[in-house]
Amino acid sequence: MSIRVIVEVLDHWQDVGLTAGERNDLIVVAENVNDATRETVGPVHEGYVLRRAGKSAAGWKNALGKLMAKKALEYAVRNGREMRGRPGQHAVYRIPILCPDPPHDGLKGMCTRPERVTSQVTHYEDGTLGTGHPSGDPIARTGHLSDANGSPERCERVTSQVTPTPLSPHNPLSLAERVVRDANVVADEERETFINWITEKHQPRGPAWWRTVAKNGDLSALAAEWRARQATTDDSPSASPLGCERCDDGYYDTGNGWAPCPHCNRNAA
Repeated sequence: MSIRVIVEVLDHWQDVGLTAGERNDLIVVAENVNDATRETVGPVHEGYVLRRAGKSAAGWKNALGKLMAKKALEYAVRNGREMRGRPGQHAVYRIPILCPDPPHDGLKGMCTRPERVTSQVTHYEDGTLGTGHPSGDPIARTGHLSDANGSPERCERVTSQVTPTPLSPHNPLSLAERVVRDANVVADEERETFINWITEKHQPRGPAWWRTVAKNGDLSALAAEWRARQATTDDSPSASPLGCERCDDGYYDTGNGWAPCPHCNRNAA
């Protein structure tokens, strides 16, 4: 079995124009291929091969012909002669190189493995250098840093060759936030307050409610109602006016901008 060739087929089957079914047929062939020569080992028309392919002998022969027509499979050539097979000798097939940048590594679907961490250097305050052992593959192993005595206490600054890690994406918006944002009926800084008002007033029962409201164009009317309520709330007193310190009849305190208490201020009488 050739794992490397199978991985190459999985990564590049679309590049040679194979269908999903033809890809599966080529994988069955690759299971019987030698890694070094890419040639089949033993006959590929035996019963167990047909069972793996799920085809009859005639159907399998037709499938191999389709692979050869698309240049995804070919006869092996030895001494200038194609090994097509003859009575008493089975045909030998070869899977050509499918990767445009061979040899195919296959790590996470990539043709070429990215550069690994090679070494690390420690800079000390006194100007001396300390080196850690090469870390090799950063996924499999990590190197340690130490000074000449093996102590990490003097380490001040580490310089290393690493592959940058992509920044984490921002937290995704909720469905309600996306719907309100796309409708563009309120400003970004008002969005949360608007959604809280809708939730308290209408009590949406699920994502379908938000989708329906957005589809029907009702968010504009809701935004207008919300703004009207906001204006009413802003124009009305939020609480009862404070009384003067020297009276209890509920007259208005001058500090609130209301009329002064006539009992405390003679000029207001």
